[in-house]
Amino acid sequence: MSFKMINKIYLFVILSILLFGCGQETSKTKGDEGLNKVRIALDTAAGGSFQVRAAAANGYFLNKGIQAEISNFAYGIDTINALLTKQTDTGLAADYALLNSLNKGDFVVVSSLTGSSAGKSSLDFSEILAVKGIHSPQDLKGKNIGVAQGTVGEYHWARYLEHIGISEDDINYVPYSTPDEAIVGVKNGDIDAVIASGALLEKFKSIEGVHTIDKLNSVKGLNVSSYLVIDRQFAEENTELIAQLILGIKEGIEFVKKNPNETANIAYDELKIAKNDALRDLERINYTLGFTQEDYEHLKTLKQYLVDTGKIKEDYDLDSKLFLEPARQVIPDQVTYQK
Repeated sequence: MSFKMINKIYLFVILSILLFGCGQETSKTKGDEGLNKVRIALDTAAGGSFQVRAAAANGYFLNKGIQAEISNFAYGIDTINALLTKQTDTGLAADYALLNSLNKGDFVVVSSLTGSSAGKSSLDFSEILAVKGIHSPQDLKGKNIGVAQGTVGEYHWARYLEHIGISEDDINYVPYSTPDEAIVGVKNGDIDAVIASGALLEKFKSIEGVHTIDKLNSVKGLNVSSYLVIDRQFAEENTELIAQLILGIKEGIEFVKKNPNETANIAYDELKIAKNDALRDLERINYTLGFTQEDYEHLKTLKQYLVDTGKIKEDYDLDSKLFLEPARQVIPDQVTYQK
């Protein structure tokens, strides 16, 4: 046998081994592709999206063929910004931040996540906190008011100041990007008053001199809700997948309601939130899914307020930003809005 022939045989054997190996790897990759990856952006404030974290931790998404790739951001508005820059497939935001962002990118609302009910509102647990020397709401005039920039906190302060008869021109807003930044601002004397609830409430109150001067629910008719939003193209091309995602969240909600202590353990493992603080957050949050007529009217009214006050520069059609087909497939009784 010639030297060239031997080389050809060796080459054939080597190529066969490589191709076999590639075939094995391709098979493994295809097996992994049995799961559909969904990038989920969650906030670490305002309860930390415990229902979604519980769904992921307990394998509810995996059971529905979803590989949930979770990334953390300080606030809901940060998840929307991540959605705008294609860092994620999904985001979440409270009503005010959501409405301010819906005309900035091509994404859609697919479900509510939290909201008020007849017997429960998260605002019942929100307090107006102030530093030493501020004894009543009227003392806020001329003071530095801390607000999480771009969040529903801006709206809450605007409505609260209107409620107590103080113009926004008579206070100084001090924007902050994270809860820790606000805490430092209060400690350093840069912030005189904040709105806080849940775990953050106790953190602020632990600062010397910080005390409650009012409750946010003193503003009648004020409520807050949050929503799951998804890149429009991703949602339209993956309607069935989004439906399964919603079902996974539904199971997460059921787990959270039945197992607060276990949920608090998940919060500690993922966010290092103390168990007592997580339990306080769970007390104030009303988890929801679907999209009701009340959801629509709430968003419509708030959007008109934002347009009238010039906070939304270019108006848009709210209905065009809704994509409710996935929710209608799996939780039809919870989607009561009809155009």
